[in-house]
Amino acid sequence: MTPFTSTTQTAKTTDTAAAEQLLRDMAYVLKLTRRVKDEMSADRAPTQTLAGRKADRALVA
Repeated sequence: MTPFTSTTQTAKTTDTAAAEQLLRDMAYVLKLTRRVKDEMSADRAPTQTLAGRKADRALVA
């Protein structure tokens, strides 16, 4: 007798493997993006925050 193979189960396994690979690739891209962002912001001089100047920026009618 020939063994019964479910095409649905095989398709699910293939889809799961493809989805896992896609997620791994996306995680790698995000990791590289964070690294580049950190390197770019390290090159810039620190900027002054506007936290103390919020009252100066109020709109007057």
